[in-house]
Amino acid sequence: MHGTLKQNAKPKRKRNLSAVTSGRRLFAERISTTDSPRGRRFSDLVLRYTHDCGGDSRVSETTRNHIRRIAFLQCVLEDSEAEYVKTGVTTLDERLEYQRLSNTQSRLMKKIGLFDAKADGDDDDIPDPLEYARGGGSRRRARLDEDEEE
Repeated sequence: MHGTLKQNAKPKRKRNLSAVTSGRRLFAERISTTDSPRGRRFSDLVLRYTHDCGGDSRVSETTRNHIRRIAFLQCVLEDSEAEYVKTGVTTLDERLEYQRLSNTQSRLMKKIGLFDAKADGDDDDIPDPLEYARGGGSRRRARLDEDEEE
């Protein structure tokens, strides 16, 4: 078979992957994340969030970038909380920044599946919205059914 490629042969890489791409480092520069408590916290958060998303081998590069941003926001928010606990005072600008950062973090977490919108409470009495709609449910009918049960 002249001029054809083997179907089962893997294409060879022209060069090795970078340390960041392969997961050996978090940053392109050689920054040690173990030199400071904040760096260790950041690394721990990245590892935990990666584990929660299915592990290093199952996380896409896009999700990996989101995880790093979520970990960064978590560190910044924790610093803000620690500052408030020390002083007991915040300005309006600090509260607005805290709110924006926490909302951004929540949106990113929802996007990659880290944020569960349901509480861990008893959700058995709450019907599935799709099943509720298929059954012709309405708020009025649900109230009437509740009244009949009492």
